[in-house]
Amino acid sequence: MRAARIFEDLSLRVGEAPDPAPGPGEVLVRVHAAGVCGTDLHILDGMIKPDPYPMTIGHEAAGVVEAAGDGAGSSPGDRVAVYNKLYCGACEQCLAGRPNICDGEPGQLGFNMDGGDAEYVVVPARNLVPVPAAVDFATAAVLSCAGMTAVHAVRLSSLRLGQTAVVDGIGGVGILVVQAARHAGARVIAVADSEDKRQFALSHGAADAIVISQPGDYAGLPGAVRDRTGGRGTDVYFELVGTRESMAAGIRCLAKGGRFVATGYTDQELAIHPIEFILSETSLIATVAATRQDLQDAINLSASGQMTVPIAGRYPLDGVQDALDALRKRQVLGRQVLDLR
Repeated sequence: MRAARIFEDLSLRVGEAPDPAPGPGEVLVRVHAAGVCGTDLHILDGMIKPDPYPMTIGHEAAGVVEAAGDGAGSSPGDRVAVYNKLYCGACEQCLAGRPNICDGEPGQLGFNMDGGDAEYVVVPARNLVPVPAAVDFATAAVLSCAGMTAVHAVRLSSLRLGQTAVVDGIGGVGILVVQAARHAGARVIAVADSEDKRQFALSHGAADAIVISQPGDYAGLPGAVRDRTGGRGTDVYFELVGTRESMAAGIRCLAKGGRFVATGYTDQELAIHPIEFILSETSLIATVAATRQDLQDAINLSASGQMTVPIAGRYPLDGVQDALDALRKRQVLGRQVLDLR
C-alpha cells in the first residue's frame, strides 16, 4: 500500500509500505479520508517522537471495513471512524470511562504506531465508531480528533447553560469548541489572530469575537473580556494557542470560580503565581485527546446538524506536505483532509 511516513531524520516521504493484516480482534480499514492536524507538525518537528521510526503519520481516519480478524465482530463494508487511542479496557481509568488516559498506555495511532495517512490501517475492533450515512468520511475523519477533542474539553469544563466561554484560537479544533460550547448553552467569545478568523468564528456560533494578532496584545485581553461581561470575566477559558502570553491572559480573564481549560500541546511554560488561582478559587483543567464516547457524541452532533466541520481543503495522499505547509503558515480556515478514495 501507499503511506505517508516519517523517518528518523524527520523527513516525510510518501511511498510504498507493507500491507497490514488484521489479527484476532482487529480490523483492516480501507481509509477514505484522513484529517491533517497541527499535532502532525509537532511530530515532524521532533517534539513528539515515534518509537520506532519510520512511522505512518496521521491520527484522524475514517473509511470502510475491508476485512476482520477472528472475533472482531465487524463486517466488510461497515462505515467507520477510528478512535485513535488504544486502550486496555480493564485498568482503573478504562473502567471509569477514561480510556484516553489508560494506565497501560498501549499506544496511539500516528503518535507511536502506524496511523491513518495511508490506504489501509489496522486497529482493534473496539476502536471503531459507526458512521451514519448522514456524515461524510471527511467530516468523520476530522471528528475523530478535532471534534472529539472539542466535545471532551467542553464536557470536562462543566460549562453550563447561560455561562460565558472564551475560545482562544480559531483553528481546526477551536472552531469546533465554539460550536460545542454553544451547544452546551454558553455565550461564546472567540479570540482570533486575524479578521478572517474573527468572521469565521462569528459565522459558526460565536456571539462576539476579538482579534489579537501579536503576542504582546494579549495583555489587553482580560480587560476586553471584562468589558464584554459587565466586569465579571468568563466562566471558562479554552486555551488552544499555547503561548506564555495567551495562557497568562486566559487565567486573568476568569470570573470567580472560573475554569481555565488547557487543550492541545505546547512547548512553552505557564508562568503564573498560584495566588491568581487561590484568591478567586479558579481552576486549571487539562485535557488530552478524548474518550471513545466523545467521538460517538461528536458524530451524533454532526449527524443531527449541530456540529459542522468546515473543510478548508482536500488533497491527495501525495499532497500531504502541501497541506502541512499551509497549516504551518496559518493559512487554513477550518480543517484539511487527505482524500484517499
